[in-house]
Amino acid sequence: LAAALVDVDALLTILVSKGFVAATERANTDQEKTNDWSDDLSDLQFSIALDQDITQNGQILLGEQGFRLVPDFPRFAITSVLRRYLSPVKEDVSAEEYYMDTSYASDPDLFEVKQVLLN
Repeated sequence: LAAALVDVDALLTILVSKGFVAATERANTDQEKTNDWSDDLSDLQFSIALDQDITQNGQILLGEQGFRLVPDFPRFAITSVLRRYLSPVKEDVSAEEYYMDTSYASDPDLFEVKQVLLN
């Protein structure tokens, strides 16, 4: 798992340097939860925030139109890195996306996606 997370961090750096996202942040994994996962007692979940993902507007537009295939390069790349390390040990890798507005507005009409959160 440690090697997979090192490669994920390297990939996040590349995504920023190549302009796919403006900034990234990976939540640290709790050691107790990691130990439980290692002992096959529970699933391991962590979050990665992607600020200003260049594909997010296309994702939203195509999703609203009912398309199942949407541009989602960062999510695909991150899950591929994790699968490369975790599939040989029979671990399943999945990611869910949440669109976030990082500024608070009490009016829901002012909601504007600025960040994609991967869990």
